[in-house]
Amino acid sequence: MAGETPQSVEVVKVGFLGLSDGKREPEIVRVQLTSDSLVLQREETVYGNSLAAISSQVNNFDIDSNRERSVILRRQKSGGLGLSIKGGAEHNIPVLISRIFKDQAADQTGQLFVGDAIIKVNGVNVEHSTHDDVVQHLKNSPDDVKLTVRYYRAATPYLRAPAKRSRYSSETCNGNATVAENDTSNSEWKTPPRSPTVPLTGGRYEKRWTNILTIPLAMAALTKYQTGTDKLRPNSFEVWGGDGVTSAVLHCNDVTEVSDWCRVITTAIAAANATFIKISNDTASPLHQITHMGWMSERIGASKSFQNWKPRFVALRGEDMFIMDTPPVSQRDWVRCDRMYKLHELMCKMNRDQEVLDDRLYCLGVQLSTGESCYLSVETKEELTLWLGAIQTATHHAVRIIGRKTFGVSWQRRLSALTLDFTSGFTLYDGENKTVLWTYKFSQLKGSSDDNKSKIKLLFQSPNLRHIETQELECPSLQALLFSMHAFLSAKLAAVDPMFVRSLANMAV
Repeated sequence: MAGETPQSVEVVKVGFLGLSDGKREPEIVRVQLTSDSLVLQREETVYGNSLAAISSQVNNFDIDSNRERSVILRRQKSGGLGLSIKGGAEHNIPVLISRIFKDQAADQTGQLFVGDAIIKVNGVNVEHSTHDDVVQHLKNSPDDVKLTVRYYRAATPYLRAPAKRSRYSSETCNGNATVAENDTSNSEWKTPPRSPTVPLTGGRYEKRWTNILTIPLAMAALTKYQTGTDKLRPNSFEVWGGDGVTSAVLHCNDVTEVSDWCRVITTAIAAANATFIKISNDTASPLHQITHMGWMSERIGASKSFQNWKPRFVALRGEDMFIMDTPPVSQRDWVRCDRMYKLHELMCKMNRDQEVLDDRLYCLGVQLSTGESCYLSVETKEELTLWLGAIQTATHHAVRIIGRKTFGVSWQRRLSALTLDFTSGFTLYDGENKTVLWTYKFSQLKGSSDDNKSKIKLLFQSPNLRHIETQELECPSLQALLFSMHAFLSAKLAAVDPMFVRSLANMAV
């Protein structure tokens, strides 16, 4: 059946939801969630047993493409003119009739056909007009509209090809809107006049589900919030593709249905992203392995009265966290990313109920050693838990990549260098002759304190376990030192006792 999802693709869930363009009442559509895409379908009446048969018969018609025909249409209160148009001067083709709706005005004339180019509207030549210009002519016409048309056989491939950008819009010419960017070969194909010697056999009107929008799940996003705000949509949610343009707002009957659809869609998106990550990592170097990626929202603004939320694509790759406006599709996108932070030089914290800044519940703060910060949000508690675990895992991986980190410090008024080494622990070197002044394992660190400016006090268990040795340092980049110490200690502990680290992550949530 035309428009059906191929059987080779696993269908995860099917249901009927309302599709909204934000201007009209939601249209009931069939929603099919497959393993790799979200497919929206509309029930339409088509003529013929199969599109292939129709195409074959249409191509055999004996039509005089040079003959112009004039047709009078009477606009109906329901359904308008009963046709859709496509093309225009901006596409280097005339504006074409791309769809005719059964039993409506255009169909009732018996003289208009898919593939007809509109030459004139009420005597005004529009053969070289843009799509929008013709829309305005049709909208501003009286109830009786005179169309001058000419069949345009060369348009058949264009009319039957999928649109380059599949974004939901109304396609019926009803006097208020005429948009036909989504026309596909599954439209009702009202055939042009045919030669008496070529009968049209086996044809009949049938109801079929035709695809009107397909959103690939890889790097897609789902949100229950109204665009740019912290306000939840009432019983609805939005899904947009990785291009950030293709989107659909879907309406459900109740909160339970919303939760169910959001759960299965986000699970499918996560699986599609995991597949993409695996493929990318198979060809990437060990230094550029992706740990996790997906869409989050970033809060822009300092107060509840003046704030906005922006979608951000966040990726944990190698030793870095990338924050982007769009997903990376090539190696250049990684290199050109404006916001890239070293994982061992940042701290992530889940915001408790009393710490959230507005009505968004599942948020985490990212504090950078430079003093900068960003405030990120996700849709569910499970998603927040996943991100916190992924950031922790990626940080451990980053520490293993860099191996060691050295900071310029002052110890007992001597210029020195403190090195954090994943294998050996803390080592202090003399700044002049590079001799080792003291060294401790990470396991010997029993506590620390700082003045939040430049001074830090480290408490180490002595080798003989009899007393605590105190080492006081002064470091101009104190925050970077503290964050790196936390990263190295956490990575070392994870290497020794992964179960204990996982338990700490669960306790944090």
